[in-house]
Amino acid sequence: MDSLPPSMLHKILSTVATMNIRDFGSARIAFPGFNEVGREDHFYRSANLIYLNDWVDEASAVRTFRLKCYRSGNPEAIYLRGHWDYDKPGMFLSMAERIDPNVPRDCWCSHIDPPEFEVSLDRSR
Repeated sequence: MDSLPPSMLHKILSTVATMNIRDFGSARIAFPGFNEVGREDHFYRSANLIYLNDWVDEASAVRTFRLKCYRSGNPEAIYLRGHWDYDKPGMFLSMAERIDPNVPRDCWCSHIDPPEFEVSLDRSR
């Protein structure tokens, strides 16, 4: 494994992360080459997220992984974030999102850009 180029390590680690987020963490711990590749922004920017298994017992780890991908500019993460936020189940909402779901809490620009419009299905706003 030491002789493999970083691009091959990237592909292997991306496949492992797609199959199981726990195995992704284990691979990074077990092999220093994977740990180096797994720390690069390029890895998170180009990771394949479409088939990422997001089991409920791993929801926190998957959410952290997707957030790192999103912050690195991964186009799939940007797409999935918009899709996920549209129909996110209430049990996964943070307390801040329950209070005001129109204000993004994890974006550096959330305090600068107010929401453009607010939509309410129950006419409470």
